Amino acid sequence: MAREVTCVTKDTGSSYDDCRCIKRIGYKIGSSSYSGTPSKIHDDINNGKSYYVTNNGTRTDLIAAKHGLTKYVRTEPNDTPNDNLLKQPSC
Repeated sequence: MAREVTCVTKDTGSSYDDCRCIKRIGYKIGSSSYSGTPSKIHDDINNGKSYYVTNNGTRTDLIAAKHGLTKYVRTEPNDTPNDNLLKQPSC
């Protein structure tokens, strides 16, 4: 079952202004709510689990990404210039 991302918590002290600044991601499985670190969700995606965001009625899947040793997640490229994960409300 795909997990719907409902919110993100950004590290306001981060030197990054992209998805690497996210420190927690809230999501739902059915009617239950959970949260996890980007690293955990990165590993989940690599192990076959799927996560997605909805923005303006459009579903976009998350993909695992890595910068150096930093594991993080972002949305698949689509028709918007900004990552839809960053558009999620704050947890």
